[in-house]
Amino acid sequence: MQISRVLFPTDFSHDAEHAFQYALTFAREFGAELYLLHVIYFPPQTPEYDLGQVIDGLVKNAEESLDKLVEGAKEPNLVFHRDVQVGVEYAEITRFAEKEKIDLIVMGTSGRTGLAHVFLGSVAERVVRHASCPVLTVKLPATKGVEAAKRG
Repeated sequence: MQISRVLFPTDFSHDAEHAFQYALTFAREFGAELYLLHVIYFPPQTPEYDLGQVIDGLVKNAEESLDKLVEGAKEPNLVFHRDVQVGVEYAEITRFAEKEKIDLIVMGTSGRTGLAHVFLGSVAERVVRHASCPVLTVKLPATKGVEAAKRG
């Protein structure tokens, strides 16, 4: 099995930070390039408002957060690519994976809960269903999940 491109979609949550360690490990072990992607959710049925400045600010903040992830990784031998997209998360993630010929997607399982999950589904679940490559979903160990729930 050859893995030369690993995609790590992130929402910058604690779950995503945990999954990032798995993405780094795969990239390191396979000598793969690591693609970091953040999607700013923007539903297609949104009325036409002048949201350009708002979205530009969100993109800038996301780019800075991706840069911090790379700097914090302290992996000088890895090749990182960073990107920010605007749209529906699972659709942008799977589109990006196809466009960049990604071999493996590594992502956390956090995301929507409650009614939002019932009506919209989880992003990870939809990525698993729609991606054309393998997807590794990483959840927090039970003890960390309990601690996170207590903080939440």
